Amino acid sequence: MPNENREMVSKEDLLGQLSIIFFYPKDGSPGCTVESCGFRDKHEQIVKAGGKLYGVSQDGVTSHQNFKKAHKLPYMLLSDRKGEVAKKLKLKKTLGLLRTRVTLIVDKQGIIQGTHTSQFNPYGHIKFSIKLLNKLSS
Repeated sequence: MPNENREMVSKEDLLGQLSIIFFYPKDGSPGCTVESCGFRDKHEQIVKAGGKLYGVSQDGVTSHQNFKKAHKLPYMLLSDRKGEVAKKLKLKKTLGLLRTRVTLIVDKQGIIQGTHTSQFNPYGHIKFSIKLLNKLSS
């Protein structure tokens, strides 16, 4: 998937590090802004635990650039424009309609060690992620 700088990021880029990958519905929507800024506020803690953070939505690169700049997000935003990665991971839409809000914790070998799904509790994603990241990094 391309990041906000149009650089391609692949599965291989995740290997050798712990990763938090959070799929969110839409740049600038209220819940997505809360979640993205919540991860921003915990970014330093995530990095200290050996993690790398990625936000993913179907928004395009330009939208990601604007969203990242507006909220000073220190991590990459990836564009899954057609939802292909979400489909490959079998991430389901909420009520069959709303774009997915799922967080994945991936270990250094690229294996998903935990998932958190909650469309309406963005803070739960952050709390879950940090707890599992700390467990995996110790």
